[in-house]
Amino acid sequence: MKTTSKCQITLPLRLRTEAGIKPNEEVETFIIEHGGRSVIAVAPASNTSKGEALAARWVGTLGQGATSDQLLREMRGHE
Repeated sequence: MKTTSKCQITLPLRLRTEAGIKPNEEVETFIIEHGGRSVIAVAPASNTSKGEALAARWVGTLGQGATSDQLLREMRGHE
């Protein structure tokens, strides 16, 4: 996939279908660290609160080798 001059991309149909993204629908983006790489995740926008959205980003990450203290520091933006 290649970006345009405005750094825009087109999500292939297969990815849009798997993510449940429909035409003219708002989406949310997240950056997730996975296997030493930064991965951009795209999902249909939800009507959840900011706190719920933040919590949803981190669900299931405790088993990924980080302690809860490390995850809390990262979520709060502390080094």
